[in-house]
Amino acid sequence: MIATLSNNGAITLKPGAVLTVTGAQNENDAKKEVANFLQSSQRDDLGYFLISKDYFLLYLKSESSLRGVA
Repeated sequence: MIATLSNNGAITLKPGAVLTVTGAQNENDAKKEVANFLQSSQRDDLGYFLISKDYFLLYLKSESSLRGVA
């Protein structure tokens, strides 16, 4: 399950937001949860990476390899 801080969290998600995943059996399941959440929210512009157990940081995907996560 993905936790968001507002009722319409998928719409208001921004780069730098942190998602919490609960109920995942392992890291791979948690990653699938985040990927499915972003896909169902039509937020293909956002990527994510694990920052600690059950927490993922969102970032804006870049079209250029020169720009990206700093």
